[in-house]
Amino acid sequence: MNNPLRAIALACALALTPACTSLPKFENPIAAAQSVDQQAYALLSSYAAVLEEATDVVRNPATPSGLRRALGQAERAATPAADTLQIAATAYVRAKSDLAAITGDRTAIQRATTALTIAARRLGDAIAAARAPIGELQVLVRGH
Repeated sequence: MNNPLRAIALACALALTPACTSLPKFENPIAAAQSVDQQAYALLSSYAAVLEEATDVVRNPATPSGLRRALGQAERAATPAADTLQIAATAYVRAKSDLAAITGDRTAIQRATTALTIAARRLGDAIAAARAPIGELQVLVRGH
């Protein structure tokens, strides 16, 4: 190597590579989420990915008609749940932002805190309601 800095960078990269493999791996992004809004967005991302996979399965001419019907039925259950989850996540993020923007006014802070608490509860309920239908769609797609 002509450049000593390049050699040092390569040595550091090679020395740190084994350390990267010891980091925890999260196969389930929902389990890796640390806040309720992260859980919601992870579940929505999972839904979007599985919906794309389901579309590919349904478009495949070799897919049995029974599986197509089951996927359609699962999608009809999962989509409204995902839509409700998206609305609840947006309301939660808005309430969180509103609370962060308030300064000084104690009554406004209490009102915003109450709104955030309600939004968090509704988001938690939406997450719980969306897990089963999205999971069912995921099982059908991955099990085909």
